Amino acid sequence: MRVGVYVDGFNLYYGARQLCGRGTPGWRWLDIRGLASTLIAGRANWPEASIERLVYCTATIDPTSNPSGHADQQTYLKAIRAGGTADVIAYGHYVSRVKTAPLATRGPKGRPVLTHPQWPVTVQDGAGLACPTALFMVPTPTGRRRART
Repeated sequence: MRVGVYVDGFNLYYGARQLCGRGTPGWRWLDIRGLASTLIAGRANWPEASIERLVYCTATIDPTSNPSGHADQQTYLKAIRAGGTADVIAYGHYVSRVKTAPLATRGPKGRPVLTHPQWPVTVQDGAGLACPTALFMVPTPTGRRRART
């Protein structure tokens, strides 16, 4: 059986960073082809399966807004090319979006606690009545990379 593997570089990076921790050395140099081969070999119902094509999908980080991120990404992409990890690197476009979320502060156990109005900052409705359960919605920059193959 021939298998095509498509890797979303953006989700792989942030998922691995969350799983391994930012300070853990070496996690960025994951052998993607090796991981895919191991996962495929573990499938009992895929006898003699082999990777036919591995496509790494990404979007270039903007060098003006994030020069160090751009440099790190370029180093990684050069390593992917040199090591033959991916058969194709498919480039898409980064789409920046602004998302809103409730304002929260760090609670006693490090978990987020939603911020509600309290003196000196209060919220009133149109009739001038206090809204003590109101939430403060704030913008949080987010983005998404889309790669086209």
